[in-house]
This record gives sequence, C-alpha cells and structure tokens, in this order.
Amino acid sequence: MTKTLPDQVADLIISLIFIRDLKPGDKLPPERKFAEQLGVDRTSLRMALRTLGRMNIIHSVQGSGIRIGDIEQDAGLDFLDNLYRIPELELGGRLLISGLEMFNQAVPMGMRLAMLRRINAGFSAENGRTASLVQEMYTAVNAGVDNKTLARLEVDVTDSLMAASDNLVLKASSTSSRRIRLLLTEKLFELIDVKAHLNHQLKLLHTAREDNVDVELMISNYLEYMATLTKPLLEHLATLPPEPRLISSPLKNGLNITSMAQLL
Repeated sequence: MTKTLPDQVADLIISLIFIRDLKPGDKLPPERKFAEQLGVDRTSLRMALRTLGRMNIIHSVQGSGIRIGDIEQDAGLDFLDNLYRIPELELGGRLLISGLEMFNQAVPMGMRLAMLRRINAGFSAENGRTASLVQEMYTAVNAGVDNKTLARLEVDVTDSLMAASDNLVLKASSTSSRRIRLLLTEKLFELIDVKAHLNHQLKLLHTAREDNVDVELMISNYLEYMATLTKPLLEHLATLPPEPRLISSPLKNGLNITSMAQLL
C-alpha cells in the first residue's frame, strides 16, 4: 500500500533521527523553508510534524522552533512501530540483537502469564488457537513451503501467546514489533532445523496443558531453549554493520533525500 505524503515525510524524519543525521537538540528549519527544501506542501509537512510530536521525538520550544528529542530517553512503542515499517531503512546489527534478546525474554514471559491465567475461558480459546497454528506450521513444513510463510506462522504463534497472556503491554509490544520479528524469524529458519523446532513446540504445548505442570521450571527450561535455538541467529547478526543506514529516501518525490546535508 502506498503511503500518504505526510507519512512519507514522517518516515524520512524518523529515519534521519534514527541514523543520527538529526541529533538530539538539533533544530529543524522553519516550516516554509523546510517544506520547500523537502519539495512538499506545508500542510503535509505540518501533518507529519504533528505525528512526530505525538511520538514525543520532536519538541516545539517557544522562541526556538522545533527541536529533535532524544529517542533513547523519550521514544515509545509507536516510534518503534513506525521505524520497523520503513523498508528503505537498514536497522543495523545493534538494534536487531537488542530486539532478539528482548523477544527471547518476552515470549516465555507471555507463556508464563498465559499458563497462570488458563482458568479463564479466553485463555483456553487462545491456547487452542496456538496449538492449531503450530500444527498448521508442521503441515506447511512437510509441504515444503518457503521460510517467509513459515516465519509468518511462527510469529502468529507468538502473537497468540501474547494474546493469551491478557497483558496489554505485552500485546501492544507484540503488535508494534511484528515486522522485525518476521525479519528475524525468517533468517532464523534459514539457520536451524525448523521441523525439530516445531516438534519441541508441540511437546511444549502438550506439557502446558497438564494439570500439575511446574510453570516456573517449564519457563526456565524454555528460556534456555530459546537461547540455544537463536544462537546461530545471534552469531549472524553480530557480523552485520552495527549502525543503521538509510538506503534510499522514504519520501518518493524524485529528490531521494537521505540526509539533511542535501537540503543545504
């Protein structure tokens, strides 16, 4: 789907902030001049800046114009969600490793909460959906489908677990991180025995349904499993350039703006 002009402008500024072309405290040009430099109308620029303001990554300072915030201190899930949706942006190994480490903790956490809530009818439905998705993956593996499809199914399984946790923060994190999890999972499946992984997942779901399951022991074992499973992916990510890079401009107006220096 083609993004609107305001969204393209917002994506460009987000990208420039993330690659540190725009740094905390930097001042944006006045609105009229900035719109002319970008080759867009002022209304589209104003809408983009309003979006970025809601993300808390730019701040309007009276008498000083609009300045860039510190994303490491002020950015939230909405910033990450937009960041992951910019295909022109290479995220860099450092962020991908951070994401992988977080997901390796978040999935077992969601599973633990889901198991502790299994007396709830909503959990039972999600638990059945999770098992159905894993079985669908197993069928897909035997049919020889591509890693991209398998990755989508694996991420669907994770989303189902997050939904079963009934934890709003985990569910919001799951939604905002879906694109990066798809990328990481697709690469992971190139490096591991996917069928063996699915066998483990099926056994895990069977264990989770037992009445006398030791939840804490099961989650501890799963944390160890995830660390071992994703070790090849972690090693691969460590070989990538650590810093992000903007390959081409998210603003599709023929100017291919990838740095503020081009506007001078």
